[in-house]
Amino acid sequence: MRICLLFCLTLLIGNTFAKENSNVKQHKSIEVFGAGSIQSVPDRFSFSLSIEEKGKVAAHLNQAIIEKSNSVIQALFEIGVDKQQVQSLQIRFNPWIEYKNNTQEQKGFILTRQITVTLDSLTKYEQSIDAVLNLGVSHINQFIFSNSQADKHYQAALQQALINAQQRATDMAKVLGLKLSGVISILEQTSGQPAPIMAKARQFQASESYQAGEMLTEARVKVVFALQNASK
Repeated sequence: MRICLLFCLTLLIGNTFAKENSNVKQHKSIEVFGAGSIQSVPDRFSFSLSIEEKGKVAAHLNQAIIEKSNSVIQALFEIGVDKQQVQSLQIRFNPWIEYKNNTQEQKGFILTRQITVTLDSLTKYEQSIDAVLNLGVSHINQFIFSNSQADKHYQAALQQALINAQQRATDMAKVLGLKLSGVISILEQTSGQPAPIMAKARQFQASESYQAGEMLTEARVKVVFALQNASK
């Protein structure tokens, strides 16, 4: 009886291993990475500028900031910038401290207003920079180029990445006498944020040197394909 039970148990284990090995053979797969990219010229431009006033009376500083801000905004309107493209809500109020002979002295306050300008024309971009520089703003920074078709470009790059992954998997499988039989999983590895191609951008020093350059939208995916013998 014991020998019979042992034989049955051995047979059961053997069948289980055989099924597992059979499943392994039926689920051959290949994991590949695909990449795609789209180049585009930005058609949106934004920058921020700061207007700063120093003094001892906060009310006077506020009035000076309002007057200078109005001058800047009016200059932008005169060259055709829409009201919706100008934001001037951010205000900072800090103590004005200077150091002399290793001692600090509070001389008053510093009031700063930040204005953000977004444009859809390179010509207006050039004119805007020149206009605000002529008004003596304190700082101009955060130059950002973007593209209104960013999502469309990313979808195109994503399609390229999938085609690239499929082609790579096909070529690899062919060498091993296999072929693709379906997709097991797809993992998107990028978020679709375009990046400027730095080599084609220039520093902005004068109107004649402005150049938008190009933007590179990249997509990367990881795809797992099921495999089968090429003869099937």
